[in-house]
Amino acid sequence: MVSDAPLGRRPVILSLAGLLLSACGRDGAPTVALAIASDGDEMLFVPDRLSCPAGSHVRLTLYHAGRILSDPHDWVLLKPGSEAAFVADCDRNPSDDVPIPPGDEKMVIVSTPYCPKGASVTISFDAPPAGRYPFVCSFPGHGHTMRGILTVTANKS
Repeated sequence: MVSDAPLGRRPVILSLAGLLLSACGRDGAPTVALAIASDGDEMLFVPDRLSCPAGSHVRLTLYHAGRILSDPHDWVLLKPGSEAAFVADCDRNPSDDVPIPPGDEKMVIVSTPYCPKGASVTISFDAPPAGRYPFVCSFPGHGHTMRGILTVTANKS
């Protein structure tokens, strides 16, 4: 889902919303709302650290806060240890239509579509097992600084 409504202070609100856990999903797993934004026209994610419990239903919203640069951004959650190879492949992949380089699908857990400036995209996915998972923007040249970590915590049973 892409929205291009004016958002004003929404990046801050979205960041705070990322801390909230909503009601449990239909299978008893918690539903977690996470939010992340680009840092205006800087090539950074804000926040660059996210967390959720293993197995939770995650609803992640990415907001492109840029006002000058027209490059799109996306959010790609990667398997541990694949970040350097994935970013290098993205830099060699000049396609604006295909954010994931051909052959690199096996490195990706989940990703948003490209998001234009001033808009938002939202995806839903089930959190992977406990661990630390890198995330990056796959647009060529962005993954060197637009990166962060999703920490998936063990369930407390």
